[in-house]
Amino acid sequence: MNLNFSKHALLIFIGIITISCSNNDTPEIIKEITKASFIENYAAIASANYDDTYNTAVAMKTKIDAFIASPSETTLAEARTAWLYARDFYGQTEAYREANGPIDNEDLLGTEGQINAWPLDEGFIDYVYNTVGETVQNGLIGDTSFELTEANLINKNEDVDPDDIATGWHAIEFLLWGQDLNYDPINHTTDNYSVSGDRPFTDYTTADFAERRKTYLKIVTDLLVNDLNDLNNTWATGGSYRTTFEALDEDEAITNILSGIGFISNGEVAQERIYPAIDEGQENEHSCFSDNTNQDMWANVHGLNNVIIGSYTTESGAIISGASLIELTNEFNTTFGATLETKADDTISKLNTLLGLGKNFDEIVSEETLESGGPATELALALIAQSNAISDAAGALGVSISVAD
Repeated sequence: MNLNFSKHALLIFIGIITISCSNNDTPEIIKEITKASFIENYAAIASANYDDTYNTAVAMKTKIDAFIASPSETTLAEARTAWLYARDFYGQTEAYREANGPIDNEDLLGTEGQINAWPLDEGFIDYVYNTVGETVQNGLIGDTSFELTEANLINKNEDVDPDDIATGWHAIEFLLWGQDLNYDPINHTTDNYSVSGDRPFTDYTTADFAERRKTYLKIVTDLLVNDLNDLNNTWATGGSYRTTFEALDEDEAITNILSGIGFISNGEVAQERIYPAIDEGQENEHSCFSDNTNQDMWANVHGLNNVIIGSYTTESGAIISGASLIELTNEFNTTFGATLETKADDTISKLNTLLGLGKNFDEIVSEETLESGGPATELALALIAQSNAISDAAGALGVSISVAD
C-alpha cells in the first residue's frame, strides 16, 4: 500500500511528534553502547577470527600434504607460503588468550601449549648444526626407538624442559625452514640477518630419516588443524563455549575479556616476546626459523586492537564491527576512554615504525639493548602503556584486572 501525505497533513503529523517529544522536559538518553553490546561484538569477532584461522590452516595442510607427497623446491615454497599466511590469522587470536576461555582453560580445551608453545629447542625434534658446522642428530626424528604417533608427540610436548616443544606452529615452522644459522648464540657472531632458515627439500627425499621426517610433519600438521577446528567449533554460534560465554554475568565476561587483552599486551608480547629477544638474542625470537617475527608482531598487536576498536577484517575482506572498548569506556569515563584511544593509536604507530625499517626482527633487536632502547623497545613500552590504559578502563567499568605477572 502506498501512502500519500498532503503537505498540510504532513505538517500536522510532524507537529504532533514534536509536541509529543517536547512534553518530556528531561527525556531519557538511551545508551547505544552497553556492556552487553560490547560482549556480543567480542564474541562475534573471536568466532570470525577462529573461523579464518581454521580455514587458512586447512589450506596450509593441503600444501603441506602436497609437499610430503612430492617433495620439491616448488612444493616446499608453497607449503612455507601457506604457513606464513595462516599465521596472520592465528596471531590475532592471541587476544582471546588468558581470558579463562577454551584455549587456556584446562577444563575446556587447554590446548595453547600444544598449538603455539615456544621457544623451541630444535635439537629436540631433528638434526642441528654444532658450533663447527657438524650435523648432530639427537632428536625425536633420529631416535628410531621412538614411535612417531600423535599420542606420543603430545606426551613429549613440554615433557621435561619448557623448550622441549614437539608440536604446534613452531614445530611445523622448524620442519619447513630448519635452523636460521645467521646468528650463533654461543660465539655471538652474526652473518646475514636478511636470510632465514633454508632447509633443503632433500631432507624429505634422500637425507637420513627422510620418511620419519615426513611422518612427523604430517602428524603435527594434522594435530594443529584438529586443535584449531575444536577452537573454531566451540566459539561458533551455538558452540559449547560460545553458549557458556554468552550466559556469563556481564561483569565476569568483561573481566575475562580485559584480563586477556591487558595481559597479552603487557605480560606476553612486551615482557615475553620483545624484551627477552632484545636481551638474549635470536633464540628468544618468536618465529626465528622463518624470520616471520615482524609479522607475528603485526598480528598480535592488531588482534588486541581489534577488541579495543571493535572491528575485525576477515580473510574474505568482510568487516565484523560493533561496540568497541573505547566507546564502552567513554560511556563511563571519557578521560579513560580518550587515554585508551591515544595509547592504542600510539601502539599501532610504534608497530608501523618497526615494520617500516625493512629489517628482520633479529637484526632490529641486535642493534639495541634494554638500556639503549630502539624501535623494539619503543613498541614494548607502548604495549605496556596500552595495557595500563586497559586496566584503567576496567576500573571505569567497575571491574579489576591484572595486566602482568
